[in-house]
Amino acid sequence: MSAAPAQMGGGMKNRIIDDIAGEMVTSINGSNCAQFEAMLKKKKSGGGSKGGGMLKSDPAARARFVDKVAGPLVNKMIDCNLLPGR
Repeated sequence: MSAAPAQMGGGMKNRIIDDIAGEMVTSINGSNCAQFEAMLKKKKSGGGSKGGGMLKSDPAARARFVDKVAGPLVNKMIDCNLLPGR
């Protein structure tokens, strides 16, 4: 039984966002620079977009996800010299 994102309760939606963000942060923190760069290229080419529809259609879900993932993502990009315009 699968509920559409608009029909999910706030608690359920938050758990899903937290799980997706947690998986991504674990992946970011557990990768070396070569693995991280490959992961970014895969995401850029459209691979592995779990929960993407929910993030695009729900500003609160997007904000929750960004709050959890942005710090580790940018720190890894800095550590690996992967910031745009370098």
